[in-house]
Amino acid sequence: MNLFTQQTVMLWLCAARTLTTAELVKLTTVDSVVVPCHQSVTLRCDISTFQEGLSIYHMAWVRQDGKHLCDVNRTGVTGTHPGSTPSAMECRYTPQTQLTLTLLQVQPLEQGKYLCKLRSNHGVKEATTTVKLQECYREAQPSISDEGPTCTFTGVYPDGEVHWFQGSNNVTGDPKIKTIQVKDGMFLTITSSLNRKTVSGEGAYNCSLWIPSTGAYLTSSLVPEHGEARVEEPNANGAGAIGFPHRTILVLLSTLFLV
Repeated sequence: MNLFTQQTVMLWLCAARTLTTAELVKLTTVDSVVVPCHQSVTLRCDISTFQEGLSIYHMAWVRQDGKHLCDVNRTGVTGTHPGSTPSAMECRYTPQTQLTLTLLQVQPLEQGKYLCKLRSNHGVKEATTTVKLQECYREAQPSISDEGPTCTFTGVYPDGEVHWFQGSNNVTGDPKIKTIQVKDGMFLTITSSLNRKTVSGEGAYNCSLWIPSTGAYLTSSLVPEHGEARVEEPNANGAGAIGFPHRTILVLLSTLFLV
């Protein structure tokens, strides 16, 4: 066997050995998860080993900016880093099996990629999960006064607009509408007032929260001519509410005011 052949065989054996070692352990995470606002999510990183004798030197959940959220060595979970995320979090480790990271009351700034990393006697592995936040609101508060109707939506994410209807008429462009947005961290409180009294026979007012980025209404509140205002959506608290397509809400509104 000449020198070239010997070198080729050695390179092939090294490559085969590296490949075999890398296949002895595997990390598994979900590719992405959509989280309702103000709720918690648990990211799981599962370890699969195909040969006995796995020795874990270090394991961690790391945010995409490089900050370690929890670390594990041979003695178990060595600590978390509470200042690394806007909300509280928890880490749990099942030896040789799983490392979970729970983000409590997920905030918009916590969207992005999370890496699960493993360093063991079988090499280095990593797996990635992407966290996305669902559009949402916390509460809708319709009211009416002598000046006209007002609707306040709190805990809104992402940016939203208030659209006004009276009966089947869209009056969003009325110059008497005044809307104020106040930012609380990454969430918005949107207050919209229509300085116009209901004219008998024209129907009650309805304010709907429109999310431009998704092209959907998230919730709708009815402000009747008399009596208490009410939120029409069953999911009135808005936690994890999903917007309706434009055509769907218009059908709902038309049906509502024809009754």
